[in-house]
Amino acid sequence: MTAPVADDSPYAVAPADFVRDRDAVIEVWRASLHEGQARALKLEWFYREAPHAALLQVLVHQPSQSIVGTAGVGWRRMQLDGKELQGGLLADMAVMAGHRMLGPALLLQRTACETALQQGDLVYGFPNANAVPVVKRLGYVHVGDMTTYVRAVRHAPYVARRLPASLARLLGGCIDRVVRLRDRLHRLTGLRLRADWRDAPHETVHAQAWTRPGTLEGVHDREALAWRFARCPLASFRFLYVQRDGDALPCAWFVCQQDGETLRIVDFRIDPAGDASRSLAVLADSAYRLGCRSISLEGCLLDEEKALLRRHWFFARQGRPVYARWKQPDTAPRVAFRLMPFDEDE
Repeated sequence: MTAPVADDSPYAVAPADFVRDRDAVIEVWRASLHEGQARALKLEWFYREAPHAALLQVLVHQPSQSIVGTAGVGWRRMQLDGKELQGGLLADMAVMAGHRMLGPALLLQRTACETALQQGDLVYGFPNANAVPVVKRLGYVHVGDMTTYVRAVRHAPYVARRLPASLARLLGGCIDRVVRLRDRLHRLTGLRLRADWRDAPHETVHAQAWTRPGTLEGVHDREALAWRFARCPLASFRFLYVQRDGDALPCAWFVCQQDGETLRIVDFRIDPAGDASRSLAVLADSAYRLGCRSISLEGCLLDEEKALLRRHWFFARQGRPVYARWKQPDTAPRVAFRLMPFDEDE
């Protein structure tokens, strides 16, 4: 294969050919990112079946003409104060062992970024600790953190960390009853709320924006949600809608993935004029009925959302940084980023 020469470097970057380069790309992912079978599925789903075709660059070692690295960019429709923007999501940055030097990594990332910014308004990503120096050198700035928030649903396993098992079961059961009673009291105020589980996105609710001024966030419409979750080959998700009696549309929705005894929330929206506290009570009750012992929710959230979670016994755990680069950094708007696993590539 041929690739454009980058100065006198033994490395060059070229757009991937999904037919010709498929096996070489998967081999790079298998060696660097592991989970070979899942990676093969992802190549089709993320890069070829997305609503907006993703970009994939390959790093070529010119002396051997072999592919030794990859860098992808997936497109996300985003919105800010009623204006639609095109965001590029950095994905699948991988370099084979023996080629993991700053020069090749910078070349690969720079090419992917500049290619994306020719079409999009901004590029963002979730670099690991090793990749942070690379993205910072390319002009990315820290715009927030993806923080995990955890709430206990069944308390005995947590109490057992400090007390004997028999006492932990007794005390944990008492705490469960008190917490569930509190949640029921929340739900008794106003119109009754009910939970509606679905395997696919609601037909009409996602046309509601429920956006906040000054916030940059993805467009969570039905098409994007169906591709990202309902048709995702890497994991199984279900949609939980919270509905008030007599209302035509839900007042909240959550995209859920049951991971053992944990209910993971990978996307959600709550009507800011609706029943936020009561909707979270419905979520907690639904997790309990599924047999889960905890709820885990991850996101780069707004301050009012963080405060809401704290009021409902969600405790912050680890966080991951989010970095972004605008096409025109000097005139970039001052915005709050709201991102969920919806806005990631897996």
